Amino acid sequence: MKNYTTTQGQEFTIDYASAITAGYGHQKITAYVMAENGDKKEFSAKTNNMPDFDEASDLEGQAKYEALFDLVDYSLDGEISEWLNEIENAD
Repeated sequence: MKNYTTTQGQEFTIDYASAITAGYGHQKITAYVMAENGDKKEFSAKTNNMPDFDEASDLEGQAKYEALFDLVDYSLDGEISEWLNEIENAD
């Protein structure tokens, strides 16, 4: 399982990711992010990068989840950082 790091330096992994059509030439990617403490949360964003989406769709298992997440990681970085900060400050 690949470790990701936010722009704030927080680490997390992708537990699962899926996609649904969100209009012509757009896909809504939903990723289930797992914090280092095991907490999970769902995040979603849209992409219109259909060539890379098609490549990701051909993969299976964890490789597919990570490839789908890579399509929207830039869009979700701030939300994921905020969530991870909330977790860290709650402890």
